[in-house]
Amino acid sequence: MSAVMTDPKRKLNRRGFLKAGAATAGGLLVAFHLPESSKLEAATTPGTKLNAFVHVASDDVVTFYIHKSEMGQGVMTSLSQLLAEELDCDWKQIRTEFAPVDPAYGPLQGTFGSMSIRTCWVPVRNAGAAARDMLLNAAAQKWGVEKSQLRTDKGYVSNTANNERASYGSLADAAGKLAAPAKVAVKDPRDFHLIGTSPKRLDTPLKVNGSAPFGLDAKVPGMVYAVVARCPVFGGKVASFDATKAKTVPGVKGAVQISSGVAVIADSTWAAMEGRKALQVQFDEGKNANLSSASIRELFVNLAAKPGAVARNNGDAEAALAGGARFLTFRTPPWSR
Repeated sequence: MSAVMTDPKRKLNRRGFLKAGAATAGGLLVAFHLPESSKLEAATTPGTKLNAFVHVASDDVVTFYIHKSEMGQGVMTSLSQLLAEELDCDWKQIRTEFAPVDPAYGPLQGTFGSMSIRTCWVPVRNAGAAARDMLLNAAAQKWGVEKSQLRTDKGYVSNTANNERASYGSLADAAGKLAAPAKVAVKDPRDFHLIGTSPKRLDTPLKVNGSAPFGLDAKVPGMVYAVVARCPVFGGKVASFDATKAKTVPGVKGAVQISSGVAVIADSTWAAMEGRKALQVQFDEGKNANLSSASIRELFVNLAAKPGAVARNNGDAEAALAGGARFLTFRTPPWSR
């Protein structure tokens, strides 16, 4: 079950986060587009739906609204590195918020296939670079100087002519009133100082101190729990069941047949599991009732002896094998495939 990480001191739901970019809240809000396919797209493309956000607040906190799930793979940290690298913000000031499930993010909201970095590499970096450019423009207007003589580092804009500095937070309101650049250059990899390093993971403290809420922690009024008694054979179905004994378990509310088996419903997970133990259910195991590892192996061996479809034909394998080439044949158990 995915973890939904938030900073306990700075809680923002989706609506609250969007409001943070409004004029009443101040700060700089940059909205950009995360692609709904594996195709890498620009941060902002005409006609695309904006579905991701970065907010720079007047207290210097940078909040990154992420559409991926933190499943232990480190996406909270790695995607924040992409943003912080181009934004040149203080790494200690990064906060993250996770998006609810929304079709706007397409299939890539899922956590699979090592897609997070590949699909976010371009748009997240572009968004960070755009926010940085707006902060530079705000500083140039404030000091009445050319943007070319300004530099950014760790959440500050510096004037190289006189070493005057301004924090991102102090510039955020003014930057938020400027138009986002249509196109902005990202860093050359030779200038990276955060990408390619291994900073301490942002999700570690929340998991260690127990403040990170997981999906299992969710509670709603009138909530009940269910566990399912499933057929032990793939493809089987419920023939009949008797929930009389299950209902005698304290906390069990009832049992209902569903497509995958029989769901025992209770006011706690423990009661539901105990009710499932007491449930009397008969399964129709179907055509796979006698299936076993041995029969699956025999099936594969027989299929391997038959001609297969040719996916690619390079050279003369038969001649090479007949010429004394050495090769190794091995089998793996069917459950490992």
